[in-house]
This record gives sequence, structure tokens and C-alpha cells, in this order.
Amino acid sequence: MTIQKSIFVRRTPDAAFRLFTEQIGAWWPIKDGFSFGAEKGDQLFMECRVGGRFFERWKDGEEYEVGRVLAFDPPARVVFGWRAPTWSASTEVEVRFAAEGDGTRVSLEHRGWERLDEATRARNTGYGAGWERILQRFAA
Repeated sequence: MTIQKSIFVRRTPDAAFRLFTEQIGAWWPIKDGFSFGAEKGDQLFMECRVGGRFFERWKDGEEYEVGRVLAFDPPARVVFGWRAPTWSASTEVEVRFAAEGDGTRVSLEHRGWERLDEATRARNTGYGAGWERILQRFAA
């Protein structure tokens, strides 16, 4: 299983890339339920370098590392690990930024689901719709 989503934004690839990575906490819908900390969710950060952390900081100051930055190629792409607290393995998310007309095509691929056991995959079928909402928030 691979989830693929795409959205057009009226920003240059460089501006879209910086917004997605450096400013991820400003637009990510963490308060709308897109947090592994549920109601504790407060902030999201990406350390913008290979090996940097992609993590949440909860209201109580506790941090949860979602994954590590696996590739960081401004302004073309970023790849980061993605692991829910109950998962036995990590998946990965790749986001590409390509000039298109007067803006940028942002393409997201969430892959590596085969690393998870069948029961975990069955419980997490809502990720496609989730990424759709996240990209819509990003574009807004």
C-alpha cells in the first residue's frame, strides 16, 4: 500500500518548501486532531537537516518523535520517517515540490506500509483522507 496525494499551491517551489519544512508548526492542523498526543497536542517541529528530528511537543512539555529527516534537498524534496506510538516499525513520507505554471505542484507519497503487520495496516486505513486534509491546510 502506498498513499499518493498532490496539490497545487500558488507559491514558488522555494517558498512552498520552506513553509512545509521550516514553518510546519504554523499550518499543521495539530489542534484539529492531527496529533499523536490527542488533546495534549501543542506544537510540531522539523529539524531541517538529514538526521534531524520530526517531532511533537505536547502541552505538558513531553516530546514524541514521529521520525527522522531522511533526505533534505531544498527546494525539491524532503523525506521523513513516520511512526505512530503503537506501531512496530516506521513508514516514510516523501514530499516533492515542482514548479508548475505560476506555482508549485506538491506531491506526497506515504510508503513502507508493508513493514507493519496486517492488523496495524487494517487499523490505519484513514491515512489517505488524513493526508488530503493536511495538504488542504498547507495550501490554505
